[in-house]
Amino acid sequence: MDPSGALLAGLVAGLAIAMQVGAVSLLLIEASVTSGPRVGVAAGLGVATADLAFAAVAAVAGGTVGAALSSREAEIRVVAAVLLSAIAVHGLAALGPRRDAAGRAGEPAAGDGGGTAGAHYVRFLGITVGNPLTIASFAAVAAALSLDGPVAAIAFATGVGAASGAWHVVLTLAAGHAGRWMTPRVRRALGVAGRLAVLAIAARLSLGG
Repeated sequence: MDPSGALLAGLVAGLAIAMQVGAVSLLLIEASVTSGPRVGVAAGLGVATADLAFAAVAAVAGGTVGAALSSREAEIRVVAAVLLSAIAVHGLAALGPRRDAAGRAGEPAAGDGGGTAGAHYVRFLGITVGNPLTIASFAAVAAALSLDGPVAAIAFATGVGAASGAWHVVLTLAAGHAGRWMTPRVRRALGVAGRLAVLAIAARLSLGG
């Protein structure tokens, strides 16, 4: 695959992977709603950075990394289930009286992992790196890749990063601005619902679903 084809393939793959609905997207929307668009965009760029890193590995290693990850699918599921469960439980604990008091005082509720944009960037970078759906998706992409040299590899990774970044910026901006119209009670309900959904995803992973 030449560089122009690799760039197009990266754009398509990046958008397809980024648009998947899973634990990361649910947490990302909730963080954007509760903490605002600026923090949400930072979190979304953390996700896009992880996608870019996975794409670079896929472009360089190709089928080798795909086969290696596929052979460790069970272990990846167990680790991911534990990680997602911990994130969900920690998030539910954070949605306690302190969050309610902040809402009554008219202050925006801060998302987990600190209220700063930088903290959310790092948090979502780490979450995405450990997300089994992302890992499995890039493993499948890696197995199918056939790139003509380093320029094509760079073009593919760039396409993935650009598509993922664009999608997540649009998603978080929309969710963040929508959150400004919601009452603290509604934002808290969304936070609880999002964490429970992540717990359900973790349970399904632990059962091999």
